[in-house]
Amino acid sequence: MIGRITNLNGGVYQVDLENGNTIGVKARGKLRSIKMQAVNQKAISKKEDLRTIKLSPKVGDLVRIDNDMIADILNRKNELIRPDISNVDQILLVFAAKEPDFSFYLLDLFIVNITRQNIKPLIVITKIDKLEKMELDELKQKMLYYTNLGYDVLYVNSKTKEGTEIVAKHLENKITVLSGQTGAGKSTLINAILPEFELKTQEISFALGRGKHTTRETTLYAYKGGYIGDTPGFSKLDVLGIAKNELSDLFVEFKNYHCKFKDCLHQKNALGCQIKEAYAKQSILSTRYNNYLKMLEQIMTKEKK
Repeated sequence: MIGRITNLNGGVYQVDLENGNTIGVKARGKLRSIKMQAVNQKAISKKEDLRTIKLSPKVGDLVRIDNDMIADILNRKNELIRPDISNVDQILLVFAAKEPDFSFYLLDLFIVNITRQNIKPLIVITKIDKLEKMELDELKQKMLYYTNLGYDVLYVNSKTKEGTEIVAKHLENKITVLSGQTGAGKSTLINAILPEFELKTQEISFALGRGKHTTRETTLYAYKGGYIGDTPGFSKLDVLGIAKNELSDLFVEFKNYHCKFKDCLHQKNALGCQIKEAYAKQSILSTRYNNYLKMLEQIMTKEKK
């Protein structure tokens, strides 16, 4: 039987089977191993360039069940480490228009990390009622830049459910993980779309003997042919693990420009850099370019250490 893992707790995997049933199973002792490129190339010799690792099942995996055990993990199209989840179709990035103030740096930081995993971000801006019309129009004008980059940007008022139907449509038939700005109202948004979501989380929290608003492990909740992921630890991101020469590739608009030198880092003192020139001509949003420089500085500082 084939099924999808929706939760892991105490070594027991909850698996939604293709026949509609849900079962709790454990993993067989020996699952498939794969050859994997080592992440930190400087820490190993060339002979150890490839290492064999054992795959452990994680939430989101499609697995084969045999004799009430997970016998094999089917191929993953992607996987995240924090949160520990696989086969994600999109990340729903929830940001508040106000309270807390909208952060373009935090938005770009999330987009960089998500783009690196080849996952599509869906940007949802909540609490639009907190802004005056002129302020909201100004924010929307800046966000048009992201729309032109190919990112979907949606605006909602979760309390009145304004815009939530459009968000709900984007969730159908997809595995979606929630993330974004702390205090932006992720739970309020999902409860507006899926009223029974809070009830489901309370039931699981009661069964595990913890507070109803405490998320300690990743859980997928079925929703209209897809799943919504309730995940811990996806609000604290940095540029750890990103190489300085890799960062510019994660700013998708930078690929439209070419520099005089292949190893150009596109800093403000770089000669013949078209990206710097595009910023000066306001073809690149100033916050995007400055956020790139801020991340680059953090990466270079960590590399020196």
